[in-house]
Amino acid sequence: MTNARNLSANASSTKPETNDITVFNIPIGKLGLAGSLLISVACASITFFVTFFLSILGVTIYDSATGKSLVNMAISYRDIAAPVGVVALFVCLTYLLSLWARHKFSHAE
Repeated sequence: MTNARNLSANASSTKPETNDITVFNIPIGKLGLAGSLLISVACASITFFVTFFLSILGVTIYDSATGKSLVNMAISYRDIAAPVGVVALFVCLTYLLSLWARHKFSHAE
């Protein structure tokens, strides 16, 4: 019985500080420069590929609904998915690099 109490007390003491920025209980406010860049590129890649998939589906549905032949899938990539991916990369880089700079220059460990 005392082991369960000790475990619950130890589990609550390992939580990140209340002023840390977390996503799904993962502290992203303490990432280094390389981690911030890697997560930004991963976020932009996921956004690009999901948008690309959805835009291909949209062009296909539009083709079947209207009878027009827009089989050129470059529209999905060039006009829809690539700009969304670039915007997602810019937003992620801006956010994560600002968190990194705040952590770096606040003299926190």
